[in-house]
Amino acid sequence: MKKFKIILLIIIISNCYLLKSQENPETTLLNQFHKITSEEMMEWMKKLCSPEFNGRFTGSPGFVTSAEWIAGKFREWGIKPAGDNGSYFQWFDWPYTEVNDIGSLVLNIPQADGTVIRKSYNYPDEYYPGMNSGSGEITAEVVFVGYGVTAPDLNYDDYKGIDVKGKIVLMNRDVPYTDPGNPEYAKWVKYCYHQYKLENAVKHGAAGFLYIDGIGANPNISYDPSIIVCGIGSQVLSDIFAGTKTTNSELTAGMIKSLKPASFRTGKNMTIRANTTRHPEGKGCNVIGMIEGSDPELSKEAILIGGHLDAVGKAGKVVNGALDNASGVVDIMGAAKAMAQSGISLKRSVVFILFGGEENGLIGSKLYADNPVFPKDKSVVFINLDMVGNGTGFSVNASAPWKNLLSYFESANTKYIHRPFRGSAPEPKGFYGRPRSDLYNFSSIGYRTMSIGTTGSYKKVYYHLPGDDPDAVTIDIMEDVAKMIYVALTNIANDSDLKF
Repeated sequence: MKKFKIILLIIIISNCYLLKSQENPETTLLNQFHKITSEEMMEWMKKLCSPEFNGRFTGSPGFVTSAEWIAGKFREWGIKPAGDNGSYFQWFDWPYTEVNDIGSLVLNIPQADGTVIRKSYNYPDEYYPGMNSGSGEITAEVVFVGYGVTAPDLNYDDYKGIDVKGKIVLMNRDVPYTDPGNPEYAKWVKYCYHQYKLENAVKHGAAGFLYIDGIGANPNISYDPSIIVCGIGSQVLSDIFAGTKTTNSELTAGMIKSLKPASFRTGKNMTIRANTTRHPEGKGCNVIGMIEGSDPELSKEAILIGGHLDAVGKAGKVVNGALDNASGVVDIMGAAKAMAQSGISLKRSVVFILFGGEENGLIGSKLYADNPVFPKDKSVVFINLDMVGNGTGFSVNASAPWKNLLSYFESANTKYIHRPFRGSAPEPKGFYGRPRSDLYNFSSIGYRTMSIGTTGSYKKVYYHLPGDDPDAVTIDIMEDVAKMIYVALTNIANDSDLKF
């Protein structure tokens, strides 16, 4: 009897092993698919938005702590380090400026009797303190300088014939040339950068800087202790132009049409106050993990997927950066954990990159693109996620020459998820022409690139504002984004016949 029981047990174990070995590959895929949950992803979201990380501003201790936490998760899930010297990190020096309070912005209106009415503006609805401002106070006339560009190579100079020394300059973002699809646009790109605009203002002697950049934190401006910086919204702009018989919209339309400056003294006097502390010791990093491929040849190829880990930190008040961009990070984490624990052997390698310094000027993505884990010609594609945390449907984009990659994502959605899906494949000349996302540092040097976004009705978006907290995201679509990525990347990694 005992011998019979032993034989029976051996048969049962053998059958279980046989059943396991014959498990349908789709069943194996779906086992982990269903373990991607909005509950776990919301736990990660709340962690990234916790006081411990203090807004994840690149250079700050809070950012470094958040990067270490992500690396710990990669380690826990069995994702290998792919950063410098066998670590998960690709470090860079990054001094940062802490904005200690909300500062102030005041319009000084002189009266006939010699008195002055002081109109104070409201934070954050009407103004926003400069994220890289010098500390102090400036009262001066406001001078409109168009786009703040001095481009002798393009025969264009917003500062020509106008004295801004000791004044407050007022300018728009971007440049008057507005066709990124035209090869001529490349000549203007270097003048688009916020850093350039501030440095050019300092070069011309300005003491204050008002940026028509919408309302929200903007750390992507150079630091110079000699100039006080402030972002403004529509009400402040309207007050500055009141009585001038023109508007900013009219002037910019004219500049775009003629490619000629329209700078002038506004006659308005304003006071900007900023309270900031500079930290020259700051450090930033990328967090890089990898699932190594198993095929002797295809493992030398890699699928890259990334998004920026940093947010804008404490800009008077802490901005937690839930949608921008803890959402993209958490989406990637959901897919990464599933791929690492699925039990499916991947032929190609998959690299997960969480960038530092995106908000400061695409610093981390430039560092990786210049120092890649896999050479460009062995990188199948780079996929970017930024603010992918609201809505009801999917938007997946790839430039036309590699539009076949869209099918992996569309198939994953059609078969398993069933969300509205919009796939786009514009011609290369019009694809990611502006240096506004990490994707630019890859597409501009010839990487195949894709982006994932969402469509449909959105919750209110607190872009670079207090209020970008976990309840500002739609966690159920984030779960589905992670599931779509998990299925699509698994299939791309294991497609031996992938061609472009």
